[in-house]
Amino acid sequence: MELYEREFFLSRLLLDKKIVEIGDLVLHIHPLTIEQNYIAQKVFRDSYEEALFSGVFARKEMRQLMVDQGVWSEEEEGRLTRNTKKIEDLKLAIYNDFLVPVKRERIRSELRELEKEQGTLYQQKHGNDHLDCEGLATYARWNWIIENTTTHPDGTSYLFEELDITTVLRLNNECDIDTIYLREMSRTDPWVSIWRNSGKNAEKIFRKHVFELTKDQDEIVSWTGLYENVAEAYESPKREVIEDNDALDGWLVAQRRESEKDKSKKQLEGFESAHEKADEVYLVSRSKEETDAIYALNEGESKMTVKSRMNQVKEAGEDGIKYEKFTDVKMRVINEASQKFG
Repeated sequence: MELYEREFFLSRLLLDKKIVEIGDLVLHIHPLTIEQNYIAQKVFRDSYEEALFSGVFARKEMRQLMVDQGVWSEEEEGRLTRNTKKIEDLKLAIYNDFLVPVKRERIRSELRELEKEQGTLYQQKHGNDHLDCEGLATYARWNWIIENTTTHPDGTSYLFEELDITTVLRLNNECDIDTIYLREMSRTDPWVSIWRNSGKNAEKIFRKHVFELTKDQDEIVSWTGLYENVAEAYESPKREVIEDNDALDGWLVAQRRESEKDKSKKQLEGFESAHEKADEVYLVSRSKEETDAIYALNEGESKMTVKSRMNQVKEAGEDGIKYEKFTDVKMRVINEASQKFG
């Protein structure tokens, strides 16, 4: 973004209300006070309980109904989960290949396509959310919020004569600042200078309690904290990486995975030293999470070995396969024999 664009979005953040203009009609939509937030949450709870008592499906029941009717399936749920992991992997690949532009941009294109697929799946899964208890309660809460926070410029309440609540709600959502812009603003001036000069105090900048921050205000504060933590990291990424959202996300994935791996190793502290002379060690897991943690302890070549053996086990089917028949085991025996007699 150009400086004037960042200054414009910053002025919207500091304005502390959304201004909606439809022809000659000008409306102000104000953020919730702490008291109003309490009432809005109460509206949600009461609406949820009323819907549940009336026989409306809860979210979990609605999901099962969608599966029963063929609207959603376990296979699609699996794709949604796998795609989340694949998106992380692609962002990590963009970070790892950041200095190879051709490869980096090819991976980025693949990432955008996968994100589109994920968006389609997400819409399919949540297409009936408005019909369950949570969806009805959410709608009731937003209706109350819009009805009680929308005013004319002079501060008098709007009576929703020209526009209905649903239309104003849509216009309100359209006024949200895109995350891409908020990320760039949070690491550049003029926001960075304002943030530092305020002593990094959101309440001082926006002149209200932190619990009364709008969605955009809260988001830019969160992104600012993240970018500060990245800059202060022991091995902070290059500026070019920080300015590339996909690459920085990939760096964050790498840091998180490395941290998780270190935690897994600490849980098995002393185990490796007790088996340091062993070619391989087998551990029994009690859950999928524990299986993933154990698998993460393997390095690159070991992971390839695990994958190769799993493929051989699948090919063998019910007949099974003996340990010495694994390809990597046979190759190791041949190499050891060559070294012994060669």
